[in-house]
Amino acid sequence: MKQPLANHLPLTLLLALSLLISGCGRKTPPVPPETVLPTVISDLRQHLDEHGVTLTWTAPTRTVQGDKLSKIDGFELLRAVVAEDDYCEGCPIKFGRPIKINANEAKPGSKITYREAVLRPGYRYLYQVRTKLGWYHASGGSNIISFAWNTLISAPARLTAEAGDRKITISWPAPTTLIDGSKVSKNLRYQIFRSIAGDQLTPLGPPITATTFTDTSVENGKRYYYKVQPLNDKNSVGMMSEAAQARPHDLTPPAPPRDIIAVQTKSGIKILWQQSMESDLAGYRIYRRRSDQSKGTLVGKVSSEALMYLDTTAITAATWYYTVTAYDHAEPANESGSFNEAKLIISK
Repeated sequence: MKQPLANHLPLTLLLALSLLISGCGRKTPPVPPETVLPTVISDLRQHLDEHGVTLTWTAPTRTVQGDKLSKIDGFELLRAVVAEDDYCEGCPIKFGRPIKINANEAKPGSKITYREAVLRPGYRYLYQVRTKLGWYHASGGSNIISFAWNTLISAPARLTAEAGDRKITISWPAPTTLIDGSKVSKNLRYQIFRSIAGDQLTPLGPPITATTFTDTSVENGKRYYYKVQPLNDKNSVGMMSEAAQARPHDLTPPAPPRDIIAVQTKSGIKILWQQSMESDLAGYRIYRRRSDQSKGTLVGKVSSEALMYLDTTAITAATWYYTVTAYDHAEPANESGSFNEAKLIISK
């Protein structure tokens, strides 16, 4: 026996309502979850002291697709501890359960620090960090840092930095003891760290065996900061040195102006020269001397656009010599020599 139509009305109404809710418009393609994840952290760093390690990194500011992040929900720190005798460089790393780091104060682009002070001598520690976004999504793993924890090598003392023209040379004495006073292995290498204008220190190339290094990847006028950290033959690191700083500066003078001549006129002595084409030219200086004088006296200074100077000083009858030099924008300015002297005989 058929059921009355009225009995089917509630079901019919529910189906119609569900169709209205779902809509009939064209759906956009689903967004893959991985495209909204934060970019991978690439600046995980370590700083060791006699009490433990401090890890630092920068919170990402963008998603992998380049969209701006408005918040961060936390971080996961991956940690592996391996006996130094069992450590295999290049072998797969077996990280333990992630350590959850709260990000209540963290904002995209902020500096994050994590401190660990209970470390076991004779073991190697490896770390990696991921950014959390929501309950289930985490970014890819950061760069991995690794160090062996033993009695630390003493920090290099008296690190010095000497500035030159587009270069800085740093030097330091080799540490001879561990921080407990025992002798250190002679097979030391050194990791150099550099900061520009006080920004975060970053490694400058691979470790070296020498106790001096010339940095030629610098720009004149900028201030650079350096620290040095020793490593032994087992890659166990030591205390980091105090910072040394220097600012390279221009030491190269411009080329001297050519073809200097001096002409006596009614208004005074007119000195002329050929224009210098140096890109950092700031101006010219004009010197004058009498034939019985060995050194000229500065009588005038003009800008880089000038090609003439009028000496209106009353001078006595004698043989006079004029020279013109070029100087640049460096502080202090570099001054050229003179290409030639212009001779002028003043009669009575």
